[in-house]
Amino acid sequence: MVTDKKTQLPKKQVKSNSSTAVEGDGAEQVTASTRQPPASQKAAAGSAKKPSPKTDASSAGKPMAKSSSLLLKVFMVLLLAALAGACWLAWTQWQQREGLNQTFQASLGDLNAELAQQQQLNLRSAQQQLQIINDLQDQLYSLRLMTNRQAQQIQTLGSANQGDWLLNEALYLVRLASQRLQVERSSEIPLAILQNVDAIFVQLNDPDLAAVRNALAVDIAALRMAKKVDREGIYLELQAISSTLETLTVLEPRVEQEAATDASKEVNSFEPKVAWITQTLARLSEKLANLVVVQKRQQPIEPLLTGAEQAIVRQNISLLLQQAQSALLSEQQSIYRSSLQQAAKLVHSYFPLNSESEVLLSRLQTLSDVMISQQLPDLSASYNAIQDAIQAGGADEEPAK
Repeated sequence: MVTDKKTQLPKKQVKSNSSTAVEGDGAEQVTASTRQPPASQKAAAGSAKKPSPKTDASSAGKPMAKSSSLLLKVFMVLLLAALAGACWLAWTQWQQREGLNQTFQASLGDLNAELAQQQQLNLRSAQQQLQIINDLQDQLYSLRLMTNRQAQQIQTLGSANQGDWLLNEALYLVRLASQRLQVERSSEIPLAILQNVDAIFVQLNDPDLAAVRNALAVDIAALRMAKKVDREGIYLELQAISSTLETLTVLEPRVEQEAATDASKEVNSFEPKVAWITQTLARLSEKLANLVVVQKRQQPIEPLLTGAEQAIVRQNISLLLQQAQSALLSEQQSIYRSSLQQAAKLVHSYFPLNSESEVLLSRLQTLSDVMISQQLPDLSASYNAIQDAIQAGGADEEPAK
């Protein structure tokens, strides 16, 4: 019995040691022992109940190896997890760097585009400023030229005498007379202006200006001999003729009843004389049968105009008169005469047997014979003579008072 107790003491110590070893291994050894099937647990319990001294040492070494292998595995797992975490961290940082790089490249491209656009704007503004500077320089140059010209004119005017002033006034008046002659096509106002110019030369009393006065006298004589055309009177008369077209009447047919009554009256009045007239005609026909030959000639009778056709005819005559007025103002003799002749032809054709139309035809014929074109003189001789006198030195003497 004593030996049994002695032998059991080591078993208890082994069990205590094995339990402490299992507790030292951690939760993994407990879970590993709990995962063993019941048969293995029973075998382990049987072996624990009947241990042998040979297996005590081996059973004590196996838990240490298992614990070291488990630690190694845990270390490897932790190392792999650390490596995976490091790789994931490095990958995320690389992605962030790539995103930042792309953002930087995009912003750099935008900055380059803005810089290029700004350079183009600066170049364009520089070109515009250069153009403005050139324009200002041209304006400054033209202003300098104008200033020099005005200075020369002021100097010339300052050295001019009263005779030069009068010559310049005469030159201006001759130019004005020439313009009025060409625009108004009338010789009255230009003639009065040239007479005033001649009075200026009388006031100057300079023998050197005799050639100028000769040219001026020739132009004055040409203006006096120029034919005058009363355009205003002709224009107003054509306007009055156009307004009287509405009063012209067309020959109206007689009513059938009036014709029947007239015929009955003639029959009743000439009944007693019918026999005598027939006898007289019979005698005359016998005597003059060999001397007089009567032939009947029939012409087609044109129908009378309706109200709409009369309005169209009047409108055509009015348009022809307006065309004649335009030709009168522009001195187109052929168009003026042709328009009046056509208007007279329409009046004669569609308004016959009318005293008003006869008066209208006579006036249209008279107006068509009027010469509306004028041969106006040219006043350039007087203008050139005065200009030559100014360039030659003007009047040397003071004007006579």
